[in-house]
Amino acid sequence: MRAARLRDGDGTVPGVLAYLVAILIAVVIVPLTHGRFDRLARLRFARPWLFVAGVGIQIALEFVPISRDRFEDLGVALLLASYVALLAFCISNIRMRGMELIAIGIALNALVIALNVGMPYRVADGLTRETTVKHRPLRPGDVATVLADRITVGAPVSAAISVGDIVLALGIVELAYAGSRRRRRVERTRPRGVPPFETTGERTIVDLTTTGEIDLRAAEVAEDQADAAAGTPTTRSSASRTRGS
Repeated sequence: MRAARLRDGDGTVPGVLAYLVAILIAVVIVPLTHGRFDRLARLRFARPWLFVAGVGIQIALEFVPISRDRFEDLGVALLLASYVALLAFCISNIRMRGMELIAIGIALNALVIALNVGMPYRVADGLTRETTVKHRPLRPGDVATVLADRITVGAPVSAAISVGDIVLALGIVELAYAGSRRRRRVERTRPRGVPPFETTGERTIVDLTTTGEIDLRAAEVAEDQADAAAGTPTTRSSASRTRGS
């Protein structure tokens, strides 16, 4: 996402418009849908250092000066490294709801940056054109420009966002919504008194999806009873009856 600089020294708009809007929506939607912020705060992420590394590199690129002639080699290399770290973080936590959308949004932005050696952006009328390590104005030879920062927002925001930014923002909202709710365990249980196995013909089928311990001796007794009812002699050795005892 790109925030274009205003002319006449009017200042800048932060380059995180879609993310700020997503966070604002998440803050509002959690209480409106009866979620709880304390549950959201208890979310535990795998490999958080990947997130810190990815965001840290991007922040450094905004404030640490890099020579303009190194934008397209050193600068873009560091930028893509940050995206790799962020994608690895998302993949490590992909089972969380919303994380798949965040990963897709990051991947879309990283793709267009890699193809064009920077994120092309469209500048709204009346705004200056500026080139940074991450952003530069659209050029005639750019590819995959449908994924570039070409969705412009006029005054007073004066910013440009990409499809990847929108997808990522939706993922942030979904993550906040799902994370603020009680996580439910889905367990398959059997009615009391029904054993977690059944005997069919010559085989005993054990249901391993049930909770609790399975008494293998009870399973063998059931199998013997089925053999006796069918008139089939039992050939199981006595040693097998002692399993689990």
